[in-house]
Amino acid sequence: MNISRRQFFTGMATIIGAAGIHSLTKIDTAYGADIKPVGKGNVGIEWLGHGSFLFTSCKGKRILFDPWTSTNPKCPGKYRKKGAFGKVDLVLWTHGHVDHFMLPDAKEIVADYRPKIVAPWELSFFIKAEIPGADCQTFTLGNKGATADFDGIKISMVEAFHSAGAQLTGFEGANRFVGEAVGYIIEFENGLKIYHSGDTSLMGDMKTIIGDYHKPDIAILPIGGVFTMGPDEAAFACKLIRPKIVIPEHFGTFPVLVQDAGWFKKQVQKQAPHVNVLEIKPGVKVKV
Repeated sequence: MNISRRQFFTGMATIIGAAGIHSLTKIDTAYGADIKPVGKGNVGIEWLGHGSFLFTSCKGKRILFDPWTSTNPKCPGKYRKKGAFGKVDLVLWTHGHVDHFMLPDAKEIVADYRPKIVAPWELSFFIKAEIPGADCQTFTLGNKGATADFDGIKISMVEAFHSAGAQLTGFEGANRFVGEAVGYIIEFENGLKIYHSGDTSLMGDMKTIIGDYHKPDIAILPIGGVFTMGPDEAAFACKLIRPKIVIPEHFGTFPVLVQDAGWFKKQVQKQAPHVNVLEIKPGVKVKV
């Protein structure tokens, strides 16, 4: 399912009341009309379940974010097949937990696509040690605080409050510390900025560094609770960050997590009514 920028940002008023409308189109049109479009071209966003995403840039660059495919219960079946992504130009990893960085998945991605890899300093060296052929960009962007240009796409590594061990053999495996967790700001060729927080708790940087300095158009935030922010914290984060759109993720994967985004939507309406909640389903691609 594809949604053009015109439909996504300004054309929703005529269809909000339509019967049977898909949840993807439930946009606050009063605020949507105030959104100033960025440059030409569309950015594709596809949720692969849990914290994993596939972004397609305006010029066709493909970015995998925390790809967890083989044992991710929410990952669409089409992406469990070898070579299913066609090409991957860049992979961003936020931390070493097995539901974000699965070593067998990482080995297959490197072997199939030979992408550039961005990860926190210690995790990057861990990846290089385990996968010698990995093209880790450790000396281009390997820690929080800077922005690097990857073929016209600007990547900034930012703070996340979370732990960051790696399990080599799955959820029951031995834990190894591989550096701190991070989030990312991705600025595409047309100027659109997406903030993916990675796994995090509520934090002050969301107001100052993320909201005031980076000013993302779209925020992708975890709402599952237990391991990350829950719906209430994530809704308050929207108030701090002030994006135009928020996409909830990292929920419904396991029984212990919040199973749907209903309460989050209600809390965003209360805490940050100027923010549009865009709930997408795994395997459904939207264009903005």
